[in-house]
Amino acid sequence: MDGYHHEDGERMHEALVCVRLRVSTPGSRLLDFLRDEPCARQAWWIAADLDAMVRLAAPSRTLLQRAVADLDRRAGAEVVRVHSVLRPLELPGPTQSQPRRLNSR
Repeated sequence: MDGYHHEDGERMHEALVCVRLRVSTPGSRLLDFLRDEPCARQAWWIAADLDAMVRLAAPSRTLLQRAVADLDRRAGAEVVRVHSVLRPLELPGPTQSQPRRLNSR
C-alpha cells in the first residue's frame, strides 16, 4: 500500500484497527492514549467480539506501525486485526441524494 492523498495534498497511510481491551485494562486508559496519540483520527466503541475500532493515519508506514504497536504497549489493548485503507470511496453527500421511500403494503 502506497497510501493516498488527503484533501490537503499530504500523502497518508491509514488503518482501521480492531482492538480488545485486556481484562485488567479500563476503557479510560484507551481513551487517554487515543487523545494523546497524533495518529488517532477517530474511534468507536463496538458491541461485538471486540471493544473498539480505531482509525489511525500517518504520513509514513513506519509511524502508522508504531501507533498500532503502541495500542498494545501503552494503551493496554490487544490488537485483534489491522485493515489497511487503500483509498476512500466517493459517496454522494446527504444533500446530493434523496432518501428512498419504502412501499407500504
